[in-house]
Amino acid sequence: MVMAWALLLLWPLACAFESFSSRAAGVSAPQNELDNLIKRIETRYGRMRGLASDFEQTYSGQGISTRRERGRLFLQRPRRMRWEYDPAPGKLFIVNGREVWFYVPADREVTYADAGSVSDARFPFLFLLGATNLRRLFRSITLVENGGAQDARTLRLIPRDKVAGLRELFLEVFSDGRISRIRILDEAGMASEVTLMNVHENFIAPAEAFQFRPPPGVTVRRLK
Repeated sequence: MVMAWALLLLWPLACAFESFSSRAAGVSAPQNELDNLIKRIETRYGRMRGLASDFEQTYSGQGISTRRERGRLFLQRPRRMRWEYDPAPGKLFIVNGREVWFYVPADREVTYADAGSVSDARFPFLFLLGATNLRRLFRSITLVENGGAQDARTLRLIPRDKVAGLRELFLEVFSDGRISRIRILDEAGMASEVTLMNVHENFIAPAEAFQFRPPPGVTVRRLK
C-alpha cells in the first residue's frame, strides 16, 4: 500500500519531467539544425573565390505589377559582381568594389556611382563570398516554416546595421549549405526574389567582366 501511494505521488512529477524534456528537445533540435546550417553556409561560401549562375529575378510590392527577369550572375571576391539580363544585349549591372555601372542599351544610357552611395536589392549578394561569420553580419538568424524546394530550409536574417535600406532577407538553403533562392525585403516593403540555377562554384570570370567602357554615342550620367 505504501509503495502504491508513493507511485501515485511521484506520477505527476514524472509526467511534468517528461513534458519538460519533450519541450527542451523541441527547442534544442531546431537550434542545432540552425547552427549546423549556418556552419555549412560559412564553410561552403567563406573560402569560395567566385561563382557563376543563371538566375530568375522577381520584383513585387504594393502598387506595382510583378516583374520577372532572367539572366546570368557572376560573383567574385573582393566585392565584384556582374548581372547580365536577357534577351541579349540586355541590361547590365556591374560592381567592381569601388564603382557601380548600370547600362540599358535600349535607352542608350549608362549610369554610374560610387559603390558606397548606392542602394540596390542586388547588393546583399556581395555577402555570400567570404562570409565566415554570419552572426557578426546579422543581428538575428532564425529558421522559418518550409515552403520552398524539397530538402531545403528557409532562414530569416535581419541585418545588424542599416544596409542600403535592407530590412530582412530569406535564404532557401539545402542541407549541404547550398543557397538556391534569396528573397530580399527593403524598408519600403518592396521584395526582390532571386532563384539561382546551373550554379558553377569557384568560377573565376576574366577581370574585364567587372569593368565597363561606355560605347560611343551613349549618354553617361553620374549619381552623387
